[in-house]
Amino acid sequence: MTSLAGFFDARSEAPVRVGRWTILILFGAIAVLELTTALFREVNWDEFHFLSLIFEYKRASLSLALQTFHVHLFSWLTLLPTDEIGTIVIARCLMWLLHLATLWFLFKTAENLVSIRGALWATVLYATLGFVMRNATSFRADPIITTLLMGALFGLTRDRLPLRLLILSALAVTVAGLISIKSVFYVPAITMVATLQLARTHDKVLLRNMAVALVIAATAFVGLFLCHSASLAQAVSQAGNTLTSVYNKQLVHSSLFYGARFLAYSLAVNALQWSVICVGMGLAVARTINNSGAERLRALTILSFASPLLCIAFYRNSFPYFHVFMMAPVAVVGALAADKLSSLSKISGAIPVIFVALAVGHAIPEFQRDQSAQRSLISAVHQIFPNPVPYIAQTGMVASYPHAGFLMSTWGIEEYRDRGEPVLLHAIEKERPPFVIVSGPALSAALEPGTVSIDAGEGLLPADIEALKENYVRHWGPIWIAGKQLPATGGVEATFAVHIPGPYTMTADAPVEIDRRSILPGDVVELTEGTHSFRGGLATLRHGRNPPVPARAPPTTIFTGF
Repeated sequence: MTSLAGFFDARSEAPVRVGRWTILILFGAIAVLELTTALFREVNWDEFHFLSLIFEYKRASLSLALQTFHVHLFSWLTLLPTDEIGTIVIARCLMWLLHLATLWFLFKTAENLVSIRGALWATVLYATLGFVMRNATSFRADPIITTLLMGALFGLTRDRLPLRLLILSALAVTVAGLISIKSVFYVPAITMVATLQLARTHDKVLLRNMAVALVIAATAFVGLFLCHSASLAQAVSQAGNTLTSVYNKQLVHSSLFYGARFLAYSLAVNALQWSVICVGMGLAVARTINNSGAERLRALTILSFASPLLCIAFYRNSFPYFHVFMMAPVAVVGALAADKLSSLSKISGAIPVIFVALAVGHAIPEFQRDQSAQRSLISAVHQIFPNPVPYIAQTGMVASYPHAGFLMSTWGIEEYRDRGEPVLLHAIEKERPPFVIVSGPALSAALEPGTVSIDAGEGLLPADIEALKENYVRHWGPIWIAGKQLPATGGVEATFAVHIPGPYTMTADAPVEIDRRSILPGDVVELTEGTHSFRGGLATLRHGRNPPVPARAPPTTIFTGF
């Protein structure tokens, strides 16, 4: 059976000798850089969210079925004897292994379609892109589905396609789709590869086997999604509405080229890699125009691997982490440039080495964005609140504790403001969270006005801002705990409202009266929900029995971006 790479060529390609030590050094350097990133780079807010969904599932409080299938794959993370940062680092190590698998699948796919030299170029090109270096080992859906989908493409580009391989590839696509609906962006490339294989073999049995695999995959998708939904609270009734909301927000109502600024940054920082991709795309377009029949089909197939780039135009969440998913198939197009450039100059053979050298240079400054601030904050939370309690934050940063409120991503804030409901006020009244982690623009603007600058449509609703100010006081850096700042009354009895009942520790310069009882500085007073009287000088009430204050200096910045 003729291979895909040589099927349409009049002359078979001469063997390309690639130095074994060169390959080992290049990929060894990449692997070390990626592992170092996984172990030490700061955790992004949506990695915390990805982990918090797993803990929600284990608490039987997860009610969102769409794009949460990963909770079944990683539920074991909740059993680890470590804090949230340690758990994510362990999960990142698994992402690192998946990324290495992605690189292998990319190499073999490009080898099947182009050449060994092209495969080496494509794999190194992809691995050394700045956004890929930063995010390939992050604990998100993107590295997982990229491995699954590139594995499916690798399976479909093999010379022999037995039914079991087709089923395995189809099931990989199924699981990827359950984890994230963005997996649909690989459909053009998968469809073109399947079409190319059918044109290459003219095999009716292959067509039948592909149909069987497709039916099995579709059945598995429906069955697994229904089982997943049944395991959650109220998931089935919300799934359709959630899918519609995701579709409208990310595709229909999304601003065009929402992620163009990140693409522009990548084009500037990784100009050499993008130049190779552009050469490959130019060659694919030229072969499509200048050829016909099977050769045109092959060129179109390779060109279809660039189709995820179109997502930049209409997909709202085209953030840097999306490049891990988007650029893996695109790199295959760059493989076409390898043989062409190598035939023009022997010096061009050093381009993969230059890729890695540039990646090392770009990676070193990134290591300054470490986890020290986040580790300090999470350690402080566990010190102040040793037992799980609800809390408010931008994201589920303390995943082992129930997160009250909502996810304050840009998308989350937009939906929250569209609804116009004071979600945090309702959370305070219903769940009574005893602390708030002030991270993210919306919470910072609400409780620390003047520290950040945000547009009017990016902040919290006035009712929620008022609820936060009325019910929380700063305790340690970004940690605010339930409490009250009681102004001096000048001998007149005043009143204050309590929405979060429990013990409160009083801090003041002199005794005060609460509910007409004398309270000394440092005393603990039990306050029920409702209105209480107060008389005396300036005083502060903090929820808890003398809640500890960490001795170390608090962090000033929790998240520095992608």
